[in-house]
Amino acid sequence: MQDKEAIEILMRMGDKYALSDEEKAAVSAAIGILSWTALGQSRIKNIAKAQKAKKEFRENKFLK
Repeated sequence: MQDKEAIEILMRMGDKYALSDEEKAAVSAAIGILSWTALGQSRIKNIAKAQKAKKEFRENKFLK
């Protein structure tokens, strides 16, 4: 299961069921952690993509 799917499920759960304050806090914390994890994964992918593009640019620049 992807983090985004888990976030959506937890959000629906919070809206659908009557949760105590403590349970709501736990669901909110889990959503927050999953959100940060998704952001981190996205950032890592973007950094790798940028490094690859930079490397390819340098290689093409020196080949000419």
